[in-house]
Amino acid sequence: MYTDSDLESAINKGIFTRDAVEKFRHSYEEQQSSSIADEENFRLVGGFNDIFVVIISLVVIGSMAALFSSFGGATVGACAVALTSWLLSEYYIRIRRMALPSIVLLLIFTGSFAFTASVFYTGVVQGVSTNIDLRNFTSFYPLPLFALIGTLLHWFRFHVPVTIALISASFAGLSLALLTLWVPETKAYMLYLLAAAGGLIFLFAMAWDMSDTRRVTRRSDVAFWLHLLAAPMIMHPLFQAMGIMSGEASISMALGVVGAFAFITLCSLLIDRRAFMVSSLAYVLYAMHTLFEDVGSVNERLGITGLIVGGSMLLLTAYWEGARTKLVGFAPAVLSQRLPAVGRK
Repeated sequence: MYTDSDLESAINKGIFTRDAVEKFRHSYEEQQSSSIADEENFRLVGGFNDIFVVIISLVVIGSMAALFSSFGGATVGACAVALTSWLLSEYYIRIRRMALPSIVLLLIFTGSFAFTASVFYTGVVQGVSTNIDLRNFTSFYPLPLFALIGTLLHWFRFHVPVTIALISASFAGLSLALLTLWVPETKAYMLYLLAAAGGLIFLFAMAWDMSDTRRVTRRSDVAFWLHLLAAPMIMHPLFQAMGIMSGEASISMALGVVGAFAFITLCSLLIDRRAFMVSSLAYVLYAMHTLFEDVGSVNERLGITGLIVGGSMLLLTAYWEGARTKLVGFAPAVLSQRLPAVGRK
């Protein structure tokens, strides 16, 4: 199985001409009745071999963790996991370029490396022998610090697209942890700070998107994962600020959530990314359920809510390209030229 990035690589190596690849893409888009950009393609599973390698890798890594933990405790076991996952990455990521194993091995390495380095740092440098308390921001900052270091090392070696999202998440976590450590009063504004961090990551994702408006290179994959990270960081504080999580939802509040979702849908169409809609879906379902509070039983309300929201989303999916073409047509030229390509070009 190959991707648009593989086709671009073949063009650069002189295997295919750009004209031939463009004709192939145009033929594919006609068959699918949708442009490549609108499909939001990203490589997750290249085949069942990916799943097989992940299962076997988890068995090997789990065995290493159990073996070394029996000799030196959890920290030694985590160190063995980090080393094993890195060695497996040298073959399955750097040589084989397998999709799903790349993501799984990256996550395992980042977690185990961050845990091992954090325990070592707090024990040796700070002289604290207890484990890091994740509920306490003053002791939490070593984890995102070493997660950031680990993801940077992994990116420079393997260049897995999702790594940029993990680097951004680690940097955001480290920044928020240090801010609350240096200025404890900011803990009261954590929701707003989280939304601000999500907004910056969204802008970072748009920068990657704008560098590949046709979405045919790995830069589009990087942007996809960044949008997937930014969406919940923005959406959760937004809806929580609206009071939808308080358990005392009212009709006016529910209408506000539905209105916010309509605006989010327009933004999703404009940038051609569905992550924000998905991140908002649970809140919208709850809001719609509140709107039908006086209608029948719980099951009836759930059924009506699901049909309205789900049906609307399916209808939008069916007419996504046409709706987006009209929306982008109203945007200024300076903006539309920087947005993902419209139509089958």
